[in-house]
Amino acid sequence: MANPADKRKTPRIRPWVAPCIVVDGARRLPAYFTDLSVRGARLSTDGQPPAPHARVVVEARLGRALSPSRLPGQVKWVKPAEKGFEFGLTFVGITTELQRTLESVVEDFRRLADALS
Repeated sequence: MANPADKRKTPRIRPWVAPCIVVDGARRLPAYFTDLSVRGARLSTDGQPPAPHARVVVEARLGRALSPSRLPGQVKWVKPAEKGFEFGLTFVGITTELQRTLESVVEDFRRLADALS
């Protein structure tokens, strides 16, 4: 699961595919998480992605939550993908509660992956 060449300081769930909505101003863009960490994520979309450096909010159901969480973030990079686009997002201004939820989701996934290996 962890790549020794990966320079990230926080573990990421990869692959982790989960639907979400990216709120970019007045626009609501359907997308998918393709990896997730407690500090950011990679998303994939068929539509036109937000511009680099844009401030967005990602709405997604995380963990056992019944309603979507709202994760504020900033787009770090955008690139074309085999189908559509990918973009990286760093979470910005995450509440303590959301931070705990992200930590729980990442830990639950890692625990499940360890049990399967």
